[in-house]
Amino acid sequence: MTNPEWNPEGTTLFGGLGHGPKQLNHPRGIFIEPNSQIIYVADTGNNRIQKRYPNGTIVTAVSANQNLSRPQDVIADESENIFVVDSNNQRVVYFEKDGQTGQTVAGNSTRGPLLNELSYPSRIMITSTKDLIIADTNNQRIVLWSFPYDPSKSVGTIIAGGHGAGLNLTQLDSPSGLYYSESDSTLYIANQQSHSVFEWIKGSTHAHRIVAGVIGVHGSSNVQLDNPRGIILDSDKNLYVADSQNNRIQRFCLYSKTGITIAGQGAPGNSDAHLNGPSDIAFDQVLNLYVVDTLNSRIQRFERIANKIKENI
Repeated sequence: MTNPEWNPEGTTLFGGLGHGPKQLNHPRGIFIEPNSQIIYVADTGNNRIQKRYPNGTIVTAVSANQNLSRPQDVIADESENIFVVDSNNQRVVYFEKDGQTGQTVAGNSTRGPLLNELSYPSRIMITSTKDLIIADTNNQRIVLWSFPYDPSKSVGTIIAGGHGAGLNLTQLDSPSGLYYSESDSTLYIANQQSHSVFEWIKGSTHAHRIVAGVIGVHGSSNVQLDNPRGIILDSDKNLYVADSQNNRIQRFCLYSKTGITIAGQGAPGNSDAHLNGPSDIAFDQVLNLYVVDTLNSRIQRFERIANKIKENI
């Protein structure tokens, strides 16, 4: 099999603490639209969504005066319509391209545990039919909302968790990372407070298995995580984790619980080789790695440089 490698030194795509168009303030989420390769960033501290085109042009897609409060994540379609996890407003908001007014499409702006409510949501995925899958973090659950939204009758459906915070396989613990594999209806959920990543078959009452980390135990060994956040899978179902408090990005090959550090040095720092509290990750078309380096208020790009060949012996 082939295993990609990345340059251990990243380059800053954009960022640096501030509120200028090329600056960021403690960003949390990133999304790269697979067809257009437009990069979207939830610029949390600036209460806005920044958009970077492949030619390097950076614009504000949704600004602070459009009533966002601590947006945590963003996802978009090829037409540049945007879904924003508006966390402190307890909702997900939909903006058509260049639209100045958003439409609430999940939650009702009231924090709570009811099925028409959210509690500090943090992550979003979208299915091929535009159903929304949301990490409803403080409600300890993953919920599915149909799109388009009808405020008179729309409620979420719990598809994972919903049994309070805990360490057994029926519970989640501050789900802060989310990936959905639609081909096999499988959710991957990063439990920030239990330092683990679950594999959960959609429709099941419990997690299928622990994919990474030691549940309930934080640490910095190659089998442990510490406050994992953003996650993503590649086409071979290898898992990548923003291991936030360990200031690194870990790669877990399929069915292996031993992580390999592909970015970051463990200790926090602001050099090209260091990360500080990374919170989300994404790949472009050729598997260059993009990291939301939150406490450095920047987006780091780690170039894919090689394939390492592992022979079966």
